[in-house]
Amino acid sequence: MSAQSQPTPHVVQPGETLWGITGQRLQAPQRWPEVQQRNQVGEPRLLQPGTVLYFADGRIVPEGAAVVTAVEGAASRRRGGSGGEQALSPGMPIQPGDILTTGGEAFVTLGLPGGSRVVLPSRSALEVLAIDAATVRLRLIEGRVESQVQKQRPSQQFEIRARSLGLGVRGTHFRVRDEGGLLASEVIEGEVSVGKSAAAGRQDPQRPAAPAAPALVLRAGHGAVLLEDGSAEARTLLTAPQLLPATGPRSGDRTLELVPVANAKGYRLQLARDERVLLPVHEQRGTGPAFTVPPEIEPGFYQLRLTAFDAAQLEGLPGDSTVYLPPSSASGQGSSAGTATPIADGRVEIRWPGVSGRRYAFELSRSADFSLLLLSEPAVYATGMTVGPFAVGGRYHWRVREQQPGSTEPASPRQGFGGSFDIPAR
Repeated sequence: MSAQSQPTPHVVQPGETLWGITGQRLQAPQRWPEVQQRNQVGEPRLLQPGTVLYFADGRIVPEGAAVVTAVEGAASRRRGGSGGEQALSPGMPIQPGDILTTGGEAFVTLGLPGGSRVVLPSRSALEVLAIDAATVRLRLIEGRVESQVQKQRPSQQFEIRARSLGLGVRGTHFRVRDEGGLLASEVIEGEVSVGKSAAAGRQDPQRPAAPAAPALVLRAGHGAVLLEDGSAEARTLLTAPQLLPATGPRSGDRTLELVPVANAKGYRLQLARDERVLLPVHEQRGTGPAFTVPPEIEPGFYQLRLTAFDAAQLEGLPGDSTVYLPPSSASGQGSSAGTATPIADGRVEIRWPGVSGRRYAFELSRSADFSLLLLSEPAVYATGMTVGPFAVGGRYHWRVREQQPGSTEPASPRQGFGGSFDIPAR
């Protein structure tokens, strides 16, 4: 099969299954074990959003390239020397020499050889220096990058360069930030070794060589403000913030309040569509302890991540939880589209502004066009219904249409109500 005729890769979305993806791409869902084997997928019921599936040769990521697994907002690629920019899209291969940039409220997730993932948040720029089966080398130009690196073999190398420093890792979750003149790194899991980059030493061959500072090793739960000469002092990161008990947004109020962390000078809030926060959709930073999510963020379930900043501006350990955002009262969604509210037992209560005693047809689907129904109730004499619990995460769509008196056919969808909600991936 030629390169031009090879099927394009598929980036797994929340709630998708191998059965459904195989049916969509190969028109034969029963062939899902072939796709599982070719792409080295473990437990098919735990298919992670952002996974890249190939249908030609089974490679998770092509040799010598990364793959864009998710894009939110305006993000672009500039290929080395070409000068032109190209908008990023899921499934796009990224090669050495590419420079990736994100605008405000934009996020990009890269899939790397071996299953590692890199998230580039808003207002950041990253250059891909080298990518193959043995080496991943990236350069942070500005902003932030958060990496979740799979365990590396002794012959493999994963490095992020920032200014004149190189940060080498082996099986870890860590951040590198170059913001507002501050260069810092924080390690959530594993270890990171920080030292002078070998490439930086070759940039000025006329400059006398200075004695190399011993590499700083940052272990889990520690971070450091990094200096150009490679010297730094490891500090313990602040503990993870948590939401106030038994609180959360409701009745159109999207304000989230958190328990203050001792010695914190500020906080960051992130919302994502998946548990690993590889599919972020929104973030904001402030003094806290309350944040209000803007109305343009769609209602539904999200993974919430909170972090605290200390006096040295090191970002602390993440506190993760699942949160439901109701329709914003500012957007007017609540009264016209209905609401979907999670219940403690995993079900979702759906309400719509109808008239009790009238007859409604209720439908629930995984697709926005309702081509495949999960639930169809043609006679509901109420203004609400409870659905679930749900075994598969992802987005669910619902609609309600009033039955006309004396007719067995439902009214036009324009005369009804509808909406969608998200179930976190398990």
